[in-house]
Amino acid sequence: MTATQGQTPLSAPSDFIVLNASAGSGKTYSLVQHILMNALRKKDMDHAYQKVLAITFTNNAAAEMKARLLDQLLTFKTLNDPSSSAFFEPIWEEIGISAKELQQRAAGAASHMLHNYSTLNVGTIDQFTHRLVRTFTRDLELDDNFEVRLDLDGMIEEALELLYSSLGEAPALRASLAAWMQERMNREKSHNPDRDLKREGKESFNEDTWTELAHLPGPERMLELEGELNQELTSIVDEGKKLAQQAFTHLKAQGYTKDNFTYYPQAKKHFVELWSNLRSNDLEAGVQAFKTKPKKSADAEWEAFLELAQSFQERNQRKLLLLKQATEKLQQLSATRALMDKFNALQEEQNTMPLSAFNKLISEELQKEPTAFIYARLGEKFWHFYIDEFQDTSEMQFDNLHPLIEHTLTKDENPNSALIVGDAKQSIYRWRGGRAEQFMALVDNVHPSNRFQQHPSGHELYSRETVQLPKNFRTYGNIVHFNNSFFEHLSKRLTVPAHQSAYTGAQLQQVPDKDPLKGEVVVDFISVPEGETKNAQRYAEAVCSQVKTTIEALLKRGHSYNDVALLVRGNAQGKLLANFLTQEGIPVLSADSLVVGSSFESAVLLSCARLFLNADDRESRFALAYALSKLGKIPAQLEPFVFQQQTTSKGIPYLSGLFPGLQQLFSQQESLYTFGARVFEVFGLLLEPNAMVDSCLDLLYGFQTREGSFATLPSWWEAEAKKRNVPAPQDKPAVQVMTIHKSKGLEFEHVILPFGINYKSGGDAHWIDVDVHPELARLPITKSDKNAPLFEPELWSALENQSYFDWMNMAYVAMTRPVSGLHVYVDKEKPDELGKGLIAYLACDPEQGSYRSGEVVLPKISSQNESVLPVAPKPGAFSPANLRMAQTAPRGWFDGHADGSKWGTALHQILQRNPASRAAALRRLYRTGAFSEHLHEGAAASINQLAQHPVLEDINDRGVIIYTERSIISKQDTARPDLLIKTGKKITVVDYKTGVQKPEHQEQLDRYIELLSTVFEDVDGTLLYL
Repeated sequence: MTATQGQTPLSAPSDFIVLNASAGSGKTYSLVQHILMNALRKKDMDHAYQKVLAITFTNNAAAEMKARLLDQLLTFKTLNDPSSSAFFEPIWEEIGISAKELQQRAAGAASHMLHNYSTLNVGTIDQFTHRLVRTFTRDLELDDNFEVRLDLDGMIEEALELLYSSLGEAPALRASLAAWMQERMNREKSHNPDRDLKREGKESFNEDTWTELAHLPGPERMLELEGELNQELTSIVDEGKKLAQQAFTHLKAQGYTKDNFTYYPQAKKHFVELWSNLRSNDLEAGVQAFKTKPKKSADAEWEAFLELAQSFQERNQRKLLLLKQATEKLQQLSATRALMDKFNALQEEQNTMPLSAFNKLISEELQKEPTAFIYARLGEKFWHFYIDEFQDTSEMQFDNLHPLIEHTLTKDENPNSALIVGDAKQSIYRWRGGRAEQFMALVDNVHPSNRFQQHPSGHELYSRETVQLPKNFRTYGNIVHFNNSFFEHLSKRLTVPAHQSAYTGAQLQQVPDKDPLKGEVVVDFISVPEGETKNAQRYAEAVCSQVKTTIEALLKRGHSYNDVALLVRGNAQGKLLANFLTQEGIPVLSADSLVVGSSFESAVLLSCARLFLNADDRESRFALAYALSKLGKIPAQLEPFVFQQQTTSKGIPYLSGLFPGLQQLFSQQESLYTFGARVFEVFGLLLEPNAMVDSCLDLLYGFQTREGSFATLPSWWEAEAKKRNVPAPQDKPAVQVMTIHKSKGLEFEHVILPFGINYKSGGDAHWIDVDVHPELARLPITKSDKNAPLFEPELWSALENQSYFDWMNMAYVAMTRPVSGLHVYVDKEKPDELGKGLIAYLACDPEQGSYRSGEVVLPKISSQNESVLPVAPKPGAFSPANLRMAQTAPRGWFDGHADGSKWGTALHQILQRNPASRAAALRRLYRTGAFSEHLHEGAAASINQLAQHPVLEDINDRGVIIYTERSIISKQDTARPDLLIKTGKKITVVDYKTGVQKPEHQEQLDRYIELLSTVFEDVDGTLLYL
């Protein structure tokens, strides 16, 4: 069945709707609308939304959908004229009731949802899997108290430590592992065996991989097989050596050279040089090598050699390739299986399992249990199912969900339904199990899931229909038309019909909702400056320079930094761009800038922890010095290079001379949290509020509560800190730098693709049938041109098509993010796959420098800056400051009296500042409307008077450290006094209060003093009333 464009999801008559939603087509809007239609369909059933199960791809998407559902209901219930709602109009028309009646139902549903928000069943696939796991605990033979662990990486790391500790009892495995590591080191020059083993362990939880691993022998037997196959390999290598020696002897004895022997270089290269070491070289002598012969006379002995050599190559060329791959993979697989054995032992010991392991267990259990019984076990019956981002759902995940959906759709009790939403063109998670082909089969209505016994010709159990969302509401028309045409051009290289259909016709072509002539597409052809030699570094510098030029041009138009996003394929490119923009003074918001483990504050803490354990660790000395340099926390008279050099060579004694208190920090044992806080104090990182410092301390406190120790802190911190993010600042304009994967689902005014999107068809391993040994039916073989003979031609062609389709999807996601402008950079001299595609599509000459199309979309100007008819205002009565104050003025503002709570809050904001910046802070509060002119004067007088108080008079003295609004955490409580003053070993607590004195004020101060007294000997406190 082809996609239906005339139908809407609300009016489609089928039980199961497949919503094919291209980028920007309003799929979340349609999804929320459909859910609310089913939630409001029944009269006097306010809780009907509880019969809906909606599954999304991420926690953020789930939270957004829940918020939208409630927000739409609350907005609709407050409308004076419910018939004015464009969102709900299709719903009341489809249900067949009046707008007023629907509003009454919405009001009841909103009230019920507000009081029972947790029963709104919108969540991720993993959350639903967890629910199923809890349902089937005993069937899965799990302990009732088992723990689901979400940190798969952490479990694999613990299993790896167990494996290493047991290698003494497994000499064969130890030798094999050592040989495998050595081979990698020789091939890659540098190697991290832990990283590879962890990656292999994690990949073993991939649905395809664990099925294949289950059919392999155990680790010990794999090592035995590796030995047997290595003997076969050695036999071929030895035969090759004999032939190489024979060729060398004959060529030398006959005095053959390039002057008297045709194709002599080819004969020498292949038969003598390469064949002498076939363990490292390939058996691939070409046609010319077998045509070699003396130029003047016949040589029967050489002709006999060529016949022997050709027979040897024909017999062993493919076999040699296969044996090399098999022996290498068996070493790797034996290590992986041994690691997984330790992983399973760890699970049993800890009574834990990773969430990713349950899909397989659930799948097996669902095949044993009747569907109706499953529903009874779940404890509730859903009437309506929704799955978002279906193109990223794995086959096993859908198999686990489908029996429940099928049961619902084949019952006649209620008008039940299922709706899945997806877009095959945005499937970019194949490496995580996502299968676009599964969604495409549903779109084309050839998926057998709705047939009896899932047979293509079986009886249809329920109707299924595809609905296409035709419009693009996000992007301006010229960009939409460009993408429609460009991706149809690229699709000509696809060879699989299903993949082709995703990029042709209605599945690709969108109708723009915005102006069809607006929206600029800019292709810039980048080259290094004339006269310079091109290399990777110089080209990267040229790209960065063009990025700066593009951003500056957009700023001149009136755009903000927030309007610009740089999308890259890999993290290395993102780091390069972020560092460049930072050096140029352009604010940047990148993934790394929000990750605790990537921050310089984290590096300071981690380096100090390592130096506490080993003061001679020169690597940690340098890391600390480098981080402090980047944070601007080194003495002004020192050059960063000198500081880093001296710190690395001299260590703690040198630093102690620059930072008082450092020596004491390293000479006495303290709690982890206290150690961390004092590290940041010594290096001056507590003088100003710092979200990254707070996050580091929070993370450290969490580790301490788990009975963590100094000895285990570095390894734990390296693993965990990179998983923790600080919230993105909402009030600071910044250019965003992120990977294409992270950008999925987002939109930006202008998108820049600085490094294009390169295409890589090989490098991944694929499980294929092999004829190397009866016990090894299938092995993972690396896809490369060299290994092409090991793949069946049909499989090779399918994998090539799949790789290109996945690359097109990556390009599609990136190029459909912009609203107003798409900017693509292409290497003029050596364009990547995207560049080649653009040059061919545009039929343009890169020498022209750039290609541009579409009208520029100027940024929207706020209403207060729009042109109005000139009116002569009264002096002082009409100013931006007055307008802002009128919008935000607190109660009593005009008559010079303040709302007590706002007065106190505003003064607290000022007093958090250091004394030098309080006047400026006070002026900002006046301009934003927190204070009238009269209150501004009163606040200034209060602050000046406060500064004269004896407890604050020494606050600016050298050596005095102040902390504003810092948290004090104990096992029982968390406190946050307004001000802490540290003078030597004495701590003074200052708490500001407004209004009349109350006993509870003193009680609160006493509690602060009591908390601090557990750490410091000399603590007192003062209440200051404003």
